[in-house]
Amino acid sequence: MADITSIPAARVPVLEPGTAIMSREWYRFLFNQFSQTGSGTTDISISDLALAPFSGAEAEAMMDLLRADVQGLLSAPPTYRPVPRRAAFANSANQTTTINTATAVTFNVTTFTNGVGLVSSSQVTPGQAGDYLVNYRVQLDKLSGGDGPAWVWLRKNGVDLANTTLHWHVKGNDAEVALSTSILLQLGQTDYLQLMWATSDANVILLAPPATAYSPAGPSALLNIIQVDP
Repeated sequence: MADITSIPAARVPVLEPGTAIMSREWYRFLFNQFSQTGSGTTDISISDLALAPFSGAEAEAMMDLLRADVQGLLSAPPTYRPVPRRAAFANSANQTTTINTATAVTFNVTTFTNGVGLVSSSQVTPGQAGDYLVNYRVQLDKLSGGDGPAWVWLRKNGVDLANTTLHWHVKGNDAEVALSTSILLQLGQTDYLQLMWATSDANVILLAPPATAYSPAGPSALLNIIQVDP
């Protein structure tokens, strides 16, 4: 059986469309209220059932508060700050190359990412045009004595980026050195970045330091990227 104690929904018209007759829903609701209050035989008055509207002074005070709230929103609307695209990639293994050959640094660990992809273990894809701060680091090691030069730089879409090269001579057996830098780049939506390296000494590698009794293992290379103008 229908619940006639609940007020009809707002979509229910008080009058039947095209007539001056009260709709069935509203009639049943009002008749039920009349019955619940004793059908006119109790001491309950209209004032006991009605909620009086605000007085003039109360209504004006409420309007003043509403105007102040609206004015506050107009003068200082909420600011939407999108989350910047960002990622951190690393490689937990040693890396080698053929001498005098440009080789892409690979990554096998995604520390975290928000919107930035990694394709074929080496191509970093931001996926959205903008300005990006890129930080990269490699750890070089020489497995024998002598002087082993090494170069590290960035490529965009397969083309070397000018002014991104780091150059170092690794001298002596187990002469380990870490190279790192940061650079600000403008990237398009479909662009991709690669970290490249090369050496003229077959005994130069990218070293992933193993864990010790007092320190965790380290990556042979890492690359961090964050959008600075989301």
